[in-house]
This record gives sequence, structure tokens and C-alpha cells, in this order.
Amino acid sequence: MDSLPPYRFVTGSLHVDYLAPTPLDCELEIRGRVKEIKGRRVVIEATVSAQGKITARGEVVAVQMPDTFLKNA
Repeated sequence: MDSLPPYRFVTGSLHVDYLAPTPLDCELEIRGRVKEIKGRRVVIEATVSAQGKITARGEVVAVQMPDTFLKNA
């Protein structure tokens, strides 16, 4: 996302279901979508596919850091 100042997030939680072995010798497709936005909290769903087969899926809860968080670092 091109924004000034840039949006900064930290991981609140991360859940991954490994559905099948993911081969290393082919292109991988990663698809994600925003499931929910509530205030500073964003829930994102994602899948990893290899050769047309979904090998992993997951969900991350990302929390937007306050603008003041890095000013004191």
C-alpha cells in the first residue's frame, strides 16, 4: 500500500493449516484477502497453492501500530 506515512502492523495472531506437502521445484501461488477490518485490527485469510492444489491456508490478525510507537524508538 502506497501511503504516507506508511501503515505499520504487528502480528496479533497467526494460524496456519498445512494441508499437503508444498513442492520446492515449481511456482507457488499465494492469494490473500482482507476478511475484516475493525478499527486498528485487520483479519487476513491466505492460501498457498502449488500446481493448482492448495497446500496451506491461514489467517493472520494484524494490528496497526499507533503513529507514536516508533517516534520514541
